[in-house]
Formats: sequence, structure tokens, C-alpha cells
Amino acid sequence: MLRYIAFAWNPEVAETGAFADTLRQRVRTTFPEWTFGLDKPGLRVFHNGAASGAWQVYTMERDGGVVLGRLFRRNDAADAGLPELDFPTAESEKLKRSRGKRLIEGYWGRYVALIREAPGARLWILRDPTGAVPCFITRTGDVRVICSHVDDCAALGLVDPSVNWDHVAAYLWFDRLVTPDTGLRDVREVNAGERLEIGPDGMKSDFLWCPDRFCRAPFVGDRQQASRELRRTIEQCVDTWASCFKSVLHELSGGLDSAIVLAGLSRARQLPDLVCENHFARNAESDERAFAREAANAAGVPLIELPISRTARPLDRCFEPTKVATPAHTVFVPETQEAKERLVRSHRVEAVFSGRGGDHFFQRSRNVHIGAEYARHHGVRGDFFRVVSDTSRFTDKPIWSVLATAVLSGVLRMSANPYDIVEAPPLAGRRTRDAVHRDAIRHPWVDSARNLPGSKRQQIFNVIDSQAFRHMPDHYADIVHPLISQPIIELCLRIPSYVLTYDGIDRALVRQAFRGAVPARILARTTKGATTGYFVGLLVRNVAVLREYLLDGLLSDQGLLDRDAVAEALTERSLIRDGTSLSAVLSAFRAEIWARSWADCDRRAGPRRS
Repeated sequence: MLRYIAFAWNPEVAETGAFADTLRQRVRTTFPEWTFGLDKPGLRVFHNGAASGAWQVYTMERDGGVVLGRLFRRNDAADAGLPELDFPTAESEKLKRSRGKRLIEGYWGRYVALIREAPGARLWILRDPTGAVPCFITRTGDVRVICSHVDDCAALGLVDPSVNWDHVAAYLWFDRLVTPDTGLRDVREVNAGERLEIGPDGMKSDFLWCPDRFCRAPFVGDRQQASRELRRTIEQCVDTWASCFKSVLHELSGGLDSAIVLAGLSRARQLPDLVCENHFARNAESDERAFAREAANAAGVPLIELPISRTARPLDRCFEPTKVATPAHTVFVPETQEAKERLVRSHRVEAVFSGRGGDHFFQRSRNVHIGAEYARHHGVRGDFFRVVSDTSRFTDKPIWSVLATAVLSGVLRMSANPYDIVEAPPLAGRRTRDAVHRDAIRHPWVDSARNLPGSKRQQIFNVIDSQAFRHMPDHYADIVHPLISQPIIELCLRIPSYVLTYDGIDRALVRQAFRGAVPARILARTTKGATTGYFVGLLVRNVAVLREYLLDGLLSDQGLLDRDAVAEALTERSLIRDGTSLSAVLSAFRAEIWARSWADCDRRAGPRRS
């Protein structure tokens, strides 16, 4: 993963410029291996980890700024890479004049752009629509600090470790939280697709990329056309990512989505050295080796099967120790991680690919508003009753209930809110219940889609949720999720949900699209492996650790947890019996681990350096 730190300041203020010089020296002393991406009055960018292919630093001429990440040119769907490291003058001027909009429309990939007004004191920060490259902003004195990893800023003494407990409360309500606020009071996250303007008059923000725009565009309603476009776009994106690496380890679960990515990899124009791995537990719900073997054999690539062994580590040692900005980014490190890292080293792997994102974009969620979306487009005619019947089978809901939803939401256009699934956490203390209101967990993308069908609002909700996959450990290899690519997301948003799924089958369109490329038995498979039993066993073995951390921890001290409810939940019987409690316990424990990491930092650091 590329790491970067940038300092932005008003170059017309000499005193601030002198302070920025002391920060430069601090970086060079603390991180001597880092290099300059840009060093101009008002903007200084350091980075580490940029390499040919996977990560690059693109500079704009005439001091226009930098783009950190990996860019590909757009031409219809997903196309040629951008091998050059710098933008020519004409393109630099277009990027500056558009203040980043040209990146959204002319390129795709993973990036954070820092575009400066030269001469001038204004800076625009743009994060790519998939959120693949982290971006946080804080300030020290009159200097703005922009970084990918807050632990780097903490090492420099540039982060105030004061915890934003209201954000932690919001996380306890909804652990897939994606908001500008973080768990640190003075740290803000730049959201995916967001452009942040920094100038003498403060900060302003807008979204250059919003998913509802593609839902409102002319839709791809013909099933055969949609199938062709979907396959072409997926294969192009997988092919483009594959061209960045010489060796790839692919996580082949045995499910549909990872098999689709493998099919694309096996057909790549620049086929990397490719090996697949499958982790399995010795129980029926988690063992998918038979499907993984079939996919690997069809692609003609080796498959390494690794058993999941029961960990002897206590639960508090199962989390990535790196300091992160929010408990939502705290990473659970399973037993499989060490085996995967050994595979990466032994096979000299540059990148680990996965099939994550397919469930989110190809319509696996069983949404009752699919029939309503058809009614919005076509009224109560044509295939309306067939779509309602398909939706009833797909969601396992009575047909009269689906029909009522189709009339209310589709014909009468009543709004549906995907956040209605969020309920008060069962372990919440009074402060958690008092501090949180619905706005604290909502994302602007869902609100901007208020008048869209409920199925499309759910799909937008899923696009937001897919960003959670970006928080996996990546210190041992580049982690790539090819399906979470901007061209694929945009196309799926343009395809109606009743085309993405039909005949009561989830992800029906993508199954049709990859007929002949993915083994028939996997295309016909509608079940997935489960990990519930694994996590139940893990928590039951760690009841004593859980009680130590949650009954007398920081969250209890702050009134965010109800000690009586926690004590009742933390018994073997409760953990085995109550699935709702299981999820709440895991979320609370992650938040406690996260809060303690910053509390320790706060005690050691003393007063913040400036």
C-alpha cells in the first residue's frame, strides 16, 4: 500500500512556511526512506511504497499538484493503463481547470488527488469513487496535514489522540459506519468521490461522484445487452488490474464471485504467475473445497488448500495493532492470515486478488422493492406481475406483500430507507442511546437518492458498504478487489434490479453473462459458506477476556455500554444461543480495543507537539 503525508499551507504567510519547514525535517528524520512527491511553496508531499505498475505518483506540470495511486484511462468502460508518470501540460491544465472533475470522467482506478491553485493558497483534495486509497485530514498550527495512515501522523506527533466518543457511540449502533467524522476529534476522513476545497476562508466539500447519477441515467433494460456489457466490463477491469502485477495469489472461496474473477484472470492478455488458495474448516458450513477445485481445474491453475486451525491466541491478540482513525477500520486478523503471508513470501506474490464486491453490485440482497422498480419504469403492465412473482420467490415473501410494496413504492412513489434495518444495539448504555441520532450514521449518497426506488437506494447503500473491504491488512502484499472498480459499479447502477436478478435467482444476470466461462455447478450454486460457528467458538473460548475488557473497560467508563446487559450477554449459553448478541459483542470488543490503543498513545505522548 502506498503511504503518503502532505502538508498544505498559505505560502504568503512566512511564519507558517517556516513551521512547514520544521515539519519537513521531522518527516525526514522519522521516515528517512520516504521520498518527495512534490515540494512547492504551499504544498509538500512525501510518499513511500510507489512502484512501477501497482502504485505511482503522477505529477502535474506548472506546480499543479499530484495524483497518488494508480490511474487507467477511460474509453467507454475500462481500458488502457496510464504508463507515464506525469501529465502533459494540456492534460494538467484540464485537470486544474476542472478542479478534479476530469479525473472522475476521464480516468478510473485508485487514487487521491491533490490539485493546487498555483500561484495561490487554494487546494482541492479528491478521493476516487471506490475509496481504495485512504485519505484523512487534520491540522497542526496553520498547516493542514493530509495522510493515508493516521499512525504515521501519530509517529510524527501530529495527531491529537482525544477520542470522539459520539463517533464511537455511532459505531456501536452501526459497525459498517462510513462518515466524514472519525473516532478522533480533530481528524476528518475525505469520503470516496468527495472533493474537499481548502482555502483562506476554510474548508468546503462536495461530491464529484454520486451513485444516484447513474441510477437516473438511461438504463440498460435489455437483458441480453446488459449481459454482454456486464461480462465485457468485468473482464476488462480484471484484465487491467492483472496487467499491473507479475504474480498474483487469488482467494478462491468456491463461490460465484471469486470464480468470475478467476475466469477473468485466466483470460488476461498479460497473464501473471497465478496461484489460488482456499482456506477451509472441517465442518459442512465452511468447507467449499469441492467448488474451488472445480473452478481452479477449469482455469488450469494450481490450488493450495489450507485448513483453518483453532487459534491459541487470546482474542485481544487477534486484531491488527496498527492505530486507525475509527473503530470501523479495526481489522480482525484470522488464523488464516499467517498461512496466507507465508504463501505470499514463498511464491513471491506481488498482489492478492479476491471476489469481494460481487454480492454488493450484482444483486444478491433480497430486496422487496425490485417489483416496485419495474413499476416505476413501466407501470402496472407488461411483465409487471412476472417481476412481482419473481421478487416474491427471491425474497421468500408473500406475493400480496410484494404486490403492496410495488404499488406503494413503485406507483405511489413512497420512499424506502435502507437504514431502517439499524436498531439500537442490545448492549448500548444510556450515553450511546442519547448521543446517536439517525443522521450520525447516514451517508449523503443515500439521502441524495431519496426519490429513487427502494431497490436502487439499497444498491447505493451496498456501494457504500463495499468500502469496508478496503480495511484488510496489506503490509505483506497489495490487496486488489477487481470487482470493486468504478466502471463495474457504474454499469450495475444503470442496470435495473429486475434485470440483475430474475426468475427468483440472486445475481441471475452475471450468472448468465459468464455461462461457459465458469463451471456450471458454481453458476447454479445459490448458497454460500458460513462463518457463524467459527466466531461463536472463538468468543466462547474467550469469555474471560471479553468480560475483562467490556465490564470494566473504557466504553463502560464512558457510559457507552450497559454493564448489566454486557454481563448477561457474556456467558457461553448467551453467545451460543443469541446471534444478535454475538454481533454486538464483537463490535463492542473492537471499539474497546481501538479506544485503548489511543488512550495508551495519549498517556505516552503528553502535550501535543506543534
